[in-house]
Amino acid sequence: MWAKWVVRVLAGVYIVGGVATLLAPEVMGRFTRWFGNHPRLMRLDAVLVTALGALLALREYREEKPPPPWWRRWLGA
Repeated sequence: MWAKWVVRVLAGVYIVGGVATLLAPEVMGRFTRWFGNHPRLMRLDAVLVTALGALLALREYREEKPPPPWWRRWLGA
């Protein structure tokens, strides 16, 4: 239970962080000074982190069984 939750949260954090770095590398550069001096490496890191988050999310949702239809839940069938 907790392991799946942690993986989902990490996937979300990775995707948001990667997209934020791609869209605003100067702003994110304040957090990581070394990457701020090397914008190409920062963009590469953003692409890799976003891809890692997407792979984690895909793996997590691929393993999950789809929920039953709403009418089965309501009727108890």
